[in-house]
Amino acid sequence: MGKSEKRKTKNASQATTSPAIKTNHEALQASNNLATENLHDYVKTDLQVDAISDEFMLCEEEFPSLLDTPCKSPAAKQRKTNQSEIADVLSQLGALSQLINTRSDSLEKIIGENTRAITNMKEVINENTKQITSVKEAIEFMSEEVNCLKTKCGAVESKMGKMEQTTSEQERRLAHLESYSRRWNLRIYGVPEKEREDVRLQVIQLCQRLLPEDRDKLPNTIDIAHRLGRKQPNKTRGVIVQFASRFYRDAVWRAAKESTFLRENGLKISEDLSPADKERRNKLWPAVEKARQNNKRAYFIGGRAFVEGIEIFPPA
Repeated sequence: MGKSEKRKTKNASQATTSPAIKTNHEALQASNNLATENLHDYVKTDLQVDAISDEFMLCEEEFPSLLDTPCKSPAAKQRKTNQSEIADVLSQLGALSQLINTRSDSLEKIIGENTRAITNMKEVINENTKQITSVKEAIEFMSEEVNCLKTKCGAVESKMGKMEQTTSEQERRLAHLESYSRRWNLRIYGVPEKEREDVRLQVIQLCQRLLPEDRDKLPNTIDIAHRLGRKQPNKTRGVIVQFASRFYRDAVWRAAKESTFLRENGLKISEDLSPADKERRNKLWPAVEKARQNNKRAYFIGGRAFVEGIEIFPPA
């Protein structure tokens, strides 16, 4: 007999015995109820406890035994498929495959375009790199040229500085020589101007009036005398006189300062000053004038000024 047949017979026996057990249990319960009605309360409680325990025991007898666990799990139910479902799945797979192919083609196209764009960018970058390299070389060359020019400019500036110093020194020396050479000259203003005049003879006669004791020596002392500038109508030009002897020139100059003959005839004799000496005198004149107002001995020698024998200098 197999295991399934044993289970069937066991279940049938349990089904036949269960009504008899139920009738016995009901009779026992009725007798217990009748007995307990005639007893005291404390006895009733003990009897109720015993009845409950007997009832639990009967329940244990009524509870069926567990079935034997099968060795293998039951086979899964297989789903029945039909041709329409298969066709639907195949059509969906075809559509999905077509979509994948379409997307793949578009991706390949985009990749190709990006590849060409990257290639073009590489070419542009290479071209820009070449141009940058050429510009860098040009800048380096220009930088070298600029450095070379800076070196040359530095040398030229150094030479220019030396030349400026030399030029300033030469200008100073030329001004000094010009001022010194003019110390042999005097200027005379107010001598009447005539046609075909002998200016040198007129100057000799004028100087003889100033230095009558040396009238015989003055013709040999006066070297050159001539008018200044171009002839102008209604205007008398001054005369510049160059002496061969500094001694007689200074003697005529001293005599002219206190000569009444010059004042009476409207004549004036002055030194022949260079532009630098004139400018220096103009700067020193306020100090000389102030010293003379204070009754101090102030005078000029060329472009230099002295107060009480002490040389003064123009303000800085």
